[in-house]
Amino acid sequence: MLRTLFSALLLSCVLSGAGLAQTPPPVEVPTFPNATCPIMGKKVSLPLYVDTELGRIYVCCKPCFKKIRANVPVAHKTAYPVIEELANSICPVSGEPIGEDAVAVTLQGFRFRVCCEGCIVGARENSQVVLTKLRREKIVDIGNRTCPISAKPVQAQVFALVGTKLIHLAGPELVEQVAADPRAALAKAEEIAAAQPPAKKHEHGREKKREKLEGEPAARGNGEGK
Repeated sequence: MLRTLFSALLLSCVLSGAGLAQTPPPVEVPTFPNATCPIMGKKVSLPLYVDTELGRIYVCCKPCFKKIRANVPVAHKTAYPVIEELANSICPVSGEPIGEDAVAVTLQGFRFRVCCEGCIVGARENSQVVLTKLRREKIVDIGNRTCPISAKPVQAQVFALVGTKLIHLAGPELVEQVAADPRAALAKAEEIAAAQPPAKKHEHGREKKREKLEGEPAARGNGEGK
């Protein structure tokens, strides 16, 4: 009797463990919205936003888009009246340590640093990815440049988190397909990233300036020698 009971409990534990192992990782797209529309003062609608050089500003209705674009600094200050300082030690754009060439960037009420001036544009163009890396712990950017769902080039700002893995997508409508089979989407994204050519080595603004200065004497010498 005890042996039968023990066997049943053991089988139950094994099945429970198998069920946990098969649980798919969660899929989400983090957002960092302002609570109220900076134009109308009403509650924002998450599908409605304007991407600006200061990040994404959410609004209550489409007529507010034009007014946001007309004065982005004022709209940002109204939407995000408190600026939170983030003491990041790694650049969320290049993945390199923050050094002496660091530059401060403000996006959606957060001020952080990128490793050099060259990363400012990247931070602004992909603000939601950057903020996700800064605000979520242990995020791993797979870095796929081709969408694992559509096989098309990925778009800026379009991504999904599969657990702690960040995969890039070609369109926001594809997030649902990632959620339908997150393991397959993640595996495909990792396969794509492993097969694609390595990204160009990141150069700090200081390194580019040095190259320019080193090249100038030779250019002047060639000219004077004619």
